[in-house]
Amino acid sequence: MKRILLLTLVGSFLLSCGSSKPAAAGDEKNLEATLDDKNAAVLPLVNRIQKLPGVTLRGGVPVFIKNTNNTTGQPPYPLYVVDGLIIGNSFREVENIVQAVDVADLRALTGSNASIYGTRGANGVIEITTKKGD
Repeated sequence: MKRILLLTLVGSFLLSCGSSKPAAAGDEKNLEATLDDKNAAVLPLVNRIQKLPGVTLRGGVPVFIKNTNNTTGQPPYPLYVVDGLIIGNSFREVENIVQAVDVADLRALTGSNASIYGTRGANGVIEITTKKGD
């Protein structure tokens, strides 16, 4: 029984190590994305959202880059949608609701893609799909 367990552990370790082929020049980005996916449990939610295209941090909360200049002086906070449920524009509230290890997918929507949320999505939408919400 111990040998079977040991062989199973060694086999799964060897499979997770990947191939021994040298990486091509274009594979660096894929490698980074793969490592991010595997280490998502240790990355805080704000860091994962910051890696979305067009998103930056302002005052420690995510905002879309294209909307950082407005006339009100306040940063245009995006609308957060978790598993299809509209949470609002408060990242702190989302951070309290969603644990980083539970996030299955993140999407940043702007422009016509965000229009399905009406005027609330005018500053952009960050859709979060959790593993429980699949």
